[in-house]
Amino acid sequence: MSGFNFGQIGNIMSEMFDTDYVDIKRDASGQLQEVYSNIPCHIAFVSTDNPDPTTVDIKPIVQSLNVHFPLWVDIKNNDFVIAKRMDNDGNLLAVYSGRCGNPIVSQGRQKVSVAMSATESENATPVPPKNPMNITIEYVSNNIQIQDSTIFEIEQGNDFSLSAPLIDNYSAVDCEIDDELQGATTAIISDVENGHIVKFIYESSSVSDGFRFLVKGLYTKNNGSLANGYHLYKKIGIDSISENDFEYTITCNNVNIEHEDNGKALSIKKGVKMVLVPTDAFVIVTNVLDLGNGKIEFNAEQFTPTEDEMNAYLTGWYD
Repeated sequence: MSGFNFGQIGNIMSEMFDTDYVDIKRDASGQLQEVYSNIPCHIAFVSTDNPDPTTVDIKPIVQSLNVHFPLWVDIKNNDFVIAKRMDNDGNLLAVYSGRCGNPIVSQGRQKVSVAMSATESENATPVPPKNPMNITIEYVSNNIQIQDSTIFEIEQGNDFSLSAPLIDNYSAVDCEIDDELQGATTAIISDVENGHIVKFIYESSSVSDGFRFLVKGLYTKNNGSLANGYHLYKKIGIDSISENDFEYTITCNNVNIEHEDNGKALSIKKGVKMVLVPTDAFVIVTNVLDLGNGKIEFNAEQFTPTEDEMNAYLTGWYD
């Protein structure tokens, strides 16, 4: 006869009873470091002080409690626990914090006893929204993403506002909300009802001092994952640049490199596409002149990129 899977019981109990949340912090190098945030749990009160029976305004003070949660949660003796008690509608009722004892493990569940503490800061992570809506924030200049997107989770029906953050060498000039220009650098959404996409638009605030090859193929993203497609490879510095009616004359060191991931040979030659940084101008090389001593001068003219080229990933992994 096969053994009974008590993990299934634990999962069912979690679905039925874990309506509260807990953050777990642990001592590391003399400081509390967060191990988990907003783990679903069930808070059970163990003891309170006795209220004054003649004064209705005095409420019991919780002295200790038990926190029940799934077996997969890594909790240890003396971890600092921040327990967040929720009401039946998912609203935050109270926050309790303190040091816990050793976990008591049963088949499918575990619990810890927590003694309340008034000496350590709570710093509770905000509880998840009951009806979460995602607001995706993008940062672009000349239709090129200049910083990784971020996602905010907000309660449905709440208001949302965010000003364009400072990004080196760029100035915020506008923003779009769901493809509609706002004429401002602060995004304001009233009564959030659906997911939204906010796009902060920047322009370069400096003269180009380098370029990136526009490459199609395998590459490594800034988070270390592999991807395949158009991307802007390793920044190459330039010595000087001049521009006349969207035609550029540029001097720099002669470049002959091999792409670290896809093995493509990259050099400055006629027909090669690149993007000037930080001005984000898409250009194609029209002529190359060898100046000797490892230096070259080349001419390039601005072109209109395709949609895929415009959305090329800006790599910083290789810099």
